[in-house]
Amino acid sequence: MKQFVVLLALTVAAVSANTIAMPGFPEGRIINGHEAQAGEAPYIVSLQTSSHFCAGSIINENWVLTAAHCLIYNSYQVVAAAHARSSKEDTQVRQVTSGDHIVHENYDGGVGPYDIGLIYVATPFDLNAVSRDGSAPVASIPLPPKKLEGSTDGTLYGWGRDNSGALPEKLQKLDVDIIDYVQCKAALPSNSKVAESNVCTYTAGTTDGACNGDSGGPLISRSSDGSAYLVGIVSWGYTPCASTKYPSVYTSTADYDAWIAEKIAKF
Repeated sequence: MKQFVVLLALTVAAVSANTIAMPGFPEGRIINGHEAQAGEAPYIVSLQTSSHFCAGSIINENWVLTAAHCLIYNSYQVVAAAHARSSKEDTQVRQVTSGDHIVHENYDGGVGPYDIGLIYVATPFDLNAVSRDGSAPVASIPLPPKKLEGSTDGTLYGWGRDNSGALPEKLQKLDVDIIDYVQCKAALPSNSKVAESNVCTYTAGTTDGACNGDSGGPLISRSSDGSAYLVGIVSWGYTPCASTKYPSVYTSTADYDAWIAEKIAKF
């Protein structure tokens, strides 16, 4: 996966016991994840140039929600219904340009708040398509009805590199513990740029909650009836991902529901 430029002070180094954790954009890793079932997350999309570089989530037939720091290309593809990231079989592919995306006006380009963006697809996704096995390969996912307070169970999806550094061909998943801003701030260094508009994933003492997944990808939670909600967007974490034990930081979608609605209405 494309290595994003992080803070100027961050240099690429081999993971060792002496490596100092630094805040930066995820390297696209899902640490300790495993392959998802095909069609398990029909709302996830792969953003691609010549190869996959970020992920996003379909929120309605014309719009995808992702991280602002992913929206750096003038032209790229949005690929829905992909399980194997390099296969276009049975997928819905939409070509978009920089004129089709919206980056939050307060995002400064680095690690920190407002890391959210929208992608418009002029040819709507077919949300009524049916696969040969009778499943729905493409679907939208709603935003949560309220802001997360406390903690809950969740699932992260993406094509991120695994523990070995290899880029998996198939969609990966990881069950995670989602914590709110208050708990996340307490678990991060005092000078971190975590904001009230963030949620985090964290399992104390493990690397499971650090730099998980592809940038822009979905962090979901489920209600008691099994309905899935898009709680967070993969934003940043402390690198190197394979060794740091700090929480991973996500943009909280509940904090931007008004912004999302406004931008879609005005586009």
